[in-house]
Amino acid sequence: MRKWIAMLLAMMMTFSCAFAEDLVFIGEVEEAGMTDEEIIEFMYGRYTPSNLPDLVLPEGKKDVTVLTHYDLGEAKELYKELFGGEVIQIICGVQEYASKLQNLIGAGTVPDLVVSESTTDPCFVTLANAGLVQPIDAYIDYNEPELKDLQSVYEAGLWNGQHYLAPYDNKPVYYMIYNPKIFEEYGYETPWELWERGEWTWDAFRELAAELNITDENGDYICYGTGAPGYGALTGSTGVDYVALKDGFFENNLTHPDVVRAENYLNDMLFKDDIIKIKAQGGWRNYWNRGMVAMQIIDSWMMKGSAEVSQAIQEGTLGIVPLPQDPQKVQPGVNVTYAQSGGFCLVQGAQNPEAAAAFIRTIAYSHRYPEVGETYEDMLAEWHEDGWSNDLLYQYQVARDVENMVTSFGYGFMSTHRVWVFLAIQNNWTTFVESIRPLAEESLRELMGETTPAE
Repeated sequence: MRKWIAMLLAMMMTFSCAFAEDLVFIGEVEEAGMTDEEIIEFMYGRYTPSNLPDLVLPEGKKDVTVLTHYDLGEAKELYKELFGGEVIQIICGVQEYASKLQNLIGAGTVPDLVVSESTTDPCFVTLANAGLVQPIDAYIDYNEPELKDLQSVYEAGLWNGQHYLAPYDNKPVYYMIYNPKIFEEYGYETPWELWERGEWTWDAFRELAAELNITDENGDYICYGTGAPGYGALTGSTGVDYVALKDGFFENNLTHPDVVRAENYLNDMLFKDDIIKIKAQGGWRNYWNRGMVAMQIIDSWMMKGSAEVSQAIQEGTLGIVPLPQDPQKVQPGVNVTYAQSGGFCLVQGAQNPEAAAAFIRTIAYSHRYPEVGETYEDMLAEWHEDGWSNDLLYQYQVARDVENMVTSFGYGFMSTHRVWVFLAIQNNWTTFVESIRPLAEESLRELMGETTPAE
């Protein structure tokens, strides 16, 4: 896996960097030097013009009330600019959604939308079974240009033949970042180079993580291959969700052979084989900006909300790559991992359902199109101001390509059942599941009412 081997092989080939109309990339991103035009086409070229700015809502039906656990930010201003309506927020905790909705509906102050994400627990099914939310099919069309790439996520939220979850975004639960300077210093190929050849697998990750645990002459570590990741980091690449949402029931996959294999693989890296030396969750952050961590699996929010990532971008010490793929299922260029969708449910008795649908479209639109009076060049300039190069943006877009991702509903469910404890000590997944399975199955039965989840 040494880089000089790849260089020797490369001498036998004709290196090229070609961008066809669909922008299939050949060669190394580090050497490609993507132009502004090329990265704009790659990031935004799939989006045909949207008619959203031309949509007119009836007078008196423009305001949208949203029950949410986070501030909706600039989307509120954009909605007001487009439609002249207000977005009114009611803030509460995720676990309070059901009770808060019941109280609001009972008091006759019904909100239009409630936030629902695939990775939160309880998920939208709890609200649907309680009659607190209604299907949104009649009010929104996922063939609209700003929603079209979310069709698979929309279908993933199908429940009893109808759509209750309306997504506006979908992204990986985790990203993999790496420090290219460390790989160059010690003569190893980067994860990105392995990804390009279809060789970025659990085994490649394990090998690099072990070989980049480097000590000085005194036996002190001067470099760590990687630190402890979050749970499910490798399991997602099997394509099997812990608890899979089907159309009308949940499929319990806690003892699925692929889940067992992935969970034990990662636990062995941590404890049995002691490859991952930084065992505390988040412990890698103490070493990253000191140039002592080669690669790390991080939560998705950290891409734009972490001081460590921001500093690495500014210093040019950040690379991004999809997570390692299951060696039994790997396909070159195909990124399989858990994804989380951000979205909303339409509340039962909503006063302004058309406005609610327009707001969902507005958020999706803001992620894909320039604001009024701006251009794609302006959007790209904002990325550049934050330190992102075109090549790094390319890697980021590849790592967040949701086409083959598994929109996970079981991830949030398992979080509630303390699945992260599995990575705290040396463990065996089969034994561990027996300790959490009774409560997990009880929770699923409660979620389903009288229906027993499929085994």
